[in-house]
Amino acid sequence: MDSARASKPEEEVAAYQSGEAKQARLQSMLAALLDDPILAGVPRKPSLADVDTLINLELGSAMRVTIVKLDNTSDTDVAVLNTATLKDLKLAIRK
Repeated sequence: MDSARASKPEEEVAAYQSGEAKQARLQSMLAALLDDPILAGVPRKPSLADVDTLINLELGSAMRVTIVKLDNTSDTDVAVLNTATLKDLKLAIRK
């Protein structure tokens, strides 16, 4: 039973290190993808919601909204889902 207890922490360490390696590979791959000029509009550290909205924008399930001030200056471009509420739009503008 002592050998089972001793191997348990070793397995946890190996799993943790494997997770760190996967995370490092993912970050490296993401950095390489974001350097592509086609993906220039993607934020440097996109959230899952950002990526989901951009995918839906390409599929036609989202829209890009340009906010124009009263003095005719374009201030912000945001992408929101077609089903977005006013609250969603306000959150996207603040972000």
